[in-house]
Amino acid sequence: MAFTAKITGVYAILRKIQQAPEKVATESIKIINESAKEISNSAKAKVPVKTGILKGSIGYTPYQEGQGASVYASAHYAPYVEFGTGDSFQIPVYPNVNMNDLEEYAASFKRRKRALLGVPHRPFLFNSYSEVLGKMVNRIKKIKI
Repeated sequence: MAFTAKITGVYAILRKIQQAPEKVATESIKIINESAKEISNSAKAKVPVKTGILKGSIGYTPYQEGQGASVYASAHYAPYVEFGTGDSFQIPVYPNVNMNDLEEYAASFKRRKRALLGVPHRPFLFNSYSEVLGKMVNRIKKIKI
């Protein structure tokens, strides 16, 4: 007489594994879009308001295949508020942000505008991004298949 152990439910497990990539992608996109909206809302809450133009220019575009999602401030002077100008130009160190890329990006604005010297930095966008990004990654990691 043979001693055997029967494994049941294999097809249900295989089906879940086969469906996992689609479920993870769908859930990830949902989390990315929610995070982009959260970053946008956080930036709006932090931005200094004088006329409301800068605050009104903050928004986001949902995830699109090959392009990702984005959060933006479209007022032409947004980067000068974010980073300051002249001696007040500053790039705070943010966790979850590639600082090399940010420094290069920010420096492109420092060189462009000489008329607005001495405007203090008042970060609103990249600090919001930094705060939400870690939470977004953790939520994606917790997706169950």
